Amino acid sequence: MLFVSVEDFFSQVQKLPRLSREEEIVFAQQMASGDPLAREALIRGYLYMAAAYVRRAPENIRTLSTAYACVAAVEKGVDSFNFLQEGETFSHHLSWRLRQCITRCIAEN
Repeated sequence: MLFVSVEDFFSQVQKLPRLSREEEIVFAQQMASGDPLAREALIRGYLYMAAAYVRRAPENIRTLSTAYACVAAVEKGVDSFNFLQEGETFSHHLSWRLRQCITRCIAEN
């Protein structure tokens, strides 16, 4: 997805549907079998978390580059997480990645 501004990022992400646990498992199984569209669906399903972290970030780093860094963190989280495991949820794993991303953006600024 391409965004023109941070406000555009927020408005586009707000329109995306969130995934249920059942949908998440189905997409994870499809992704494990090599379906790139399932990976995209998982990423789009969790962009709302990236938007929430960017929205809560300090005013001076609430930029388009921070938004793209958080989108990259979501992509990396989807690629590295085992959705079919019991225990830790993906949202917990992703929140850790997004906190790290925002901390890096603050340190770079």
